[in-house]
Amino acid sequence: MKNIKIFKKLNIIDLIAIIAVIIMATGVYVRFFGSPTKTVVQNTEFHYTFEVKNIREENLKGLKKSLNGNFYLNEKITGEMGSLIKIESRPATQALETADGNIVMAEIPERFDADLTFKITGKVNDRGYFTPTLQHISAGVEYKLKCKWSAIYGSVTNVWE
Repeated sequence: MKNIKIFKKLNIIDLIAIIAVIIMATGVYVRFFGSPTKTVVQNTEFHYTFEVKNIREENLKGLKKSLNGNFYLNEKITGEMGSLIKIESRPATQALETADGNIVMAEIPERFDADLTFKITGKVNDRGYFTPTLQHISAGVEYKLKCKWSAIYGSVTNVWE
């Protein structure tokens, strides 16, 4: 089969190779030198509710001493998670099955559940809420937090500005 010549010296295979090289060069340029889409990040004060379950009374007292104090991630002391501004506690409950097969909610002696409200100035953008050290805060995420008087494990239930 004879190659078809375009413009007397350039055949169709050479033309396809040149177009492929131009497309690859354009792709490499855009990937490495093109301007990425930037997400606007603002420092904003926001709040989040953190739920802890089944804590001891001494731990609850430590939380009350920590009111208006700063909390940090348990893994590293530099990961600021905001200051505690409000505590709502209630007796801890657990589902128990009675002898006749019914399920009842019974209080656990000397144990408490608590909803803690934190205030933090962090980064807010279209992807969510972040601490100053870029730890993502969203509902359902679990953290180990600590402060001077207490260490807790729980999950975020709500985030708002």
